[in-house]
Amino acid sequence: MTIFTSAESVIQYIETEQAGLVRLYRSVPVTAVEQRELSNGWSVKDVLGHLAAWERYCADLLAQSHVSSVLLQIEVDTDSMNRDIYEEREEWSWEEIEYDFRTTHTALLQTIRNLPEVRLTDNDIQILIAENTWEHYAEHWDDMQRWHRRHTRNK
Repeated sequence: MTIFTSAESVIQYIETEQAGLVRLYRSVPVTAVEQRELSNGWSVKDVLGHLAAWERYCADLLAQSHVSSVLLQIEVDTDSMNRDIYEEREEWSWEEIEYDFRTTHTALLQTIRNLPEVRLTDNDIQILIAENTWEHYAEHWDDMQRWHRRHTRNK
């Protein structure tokens, strides 16, 4: 894993990786983002809500980790959390999901900027950020690319 030594370098990397996902969904009609046609039965709207929720979780942990990494050591039941996130956001409109996706991302970046530099270079902090941003985007990338190709192949 790349070790980032400044908030701006990690933010630049996150922004570059997230921009690919944004380009995919913004180049397809809004009606398509709500169709449940990804391989796991989710819609792109569901994936963006899911990514936003995990970024919020990351920001909350980072905000509480200015001095210690103790909270980062707690095991999370990912499947249960994913189910809860899906159920909580299932009825949200596309506009609510996209707004949350954008504002949560902005809040995460600000939280990273606010971390003391010595904490930013902590291995546990770097793993938390990676797992909840670019590595998480990569988990959904192939499925979203296939979805994008289906909706744009005739354009």
